[in-house]
Amino acid sequence: MKKLLASISFIIFIVGCTPKPSYNQLAMQLQMDMSKQDVISLLGQPNKVSARNTDKGHVEVLSYWGKTLVGFSMIDNQMLSQDRLSVTLLNNKVTEWGDKLDPAEMLEKSQEMTRESLEKIQSNITNKK
Repeated sequence: MKKLLASISFIIFIVGCTPKPSYNQLAMQLQMDMSKQDVISLLGQPNKVSARNTDKGHVEVLSYWGKTLVGFSMIDNQMLSQDRLSVTLLNNKVTEWGDKLDPAEMLEKSQEMTRESLEKIQSNITNKK
C-alpha cells in the first residue's frame, strides 16, 4: 500500500512539473485575422482583458502571462513575468500580438501614435486653408 501511495505521489509530482509551452512559443501559431475564440482556444482564458471603442471599431487586448518564481514563491504578476503576451483584436479579429511591456515595443508604439497625431493635425490644418 505504501509503495502504491508513493508511486501515485511520484506520478502526480512529475506531471505537475511538466512544463507547459510558453506564451512566446504559442504565439508562433497565431495568425492575423484569427477570431477571439480561436485565440482563446489556443492560449486559454486571458489573465486580463482591456477594451475600448475607436474610430476604426471595437478594440480588445487579451493579456497573458505566466507565473514567476521569486525566491521560493510563485508570483502571479504581469510586470515580473518573463513569459507574457498581449493579443490585440479589432472587431473580434487579431491585428497584432507581442509583449506590450517590452521597452522596444513601447517605444515603437509611442512613435506610431505620435506620427498618427501629427498626421491628423496636419490634415486639420490643410482642411482649414
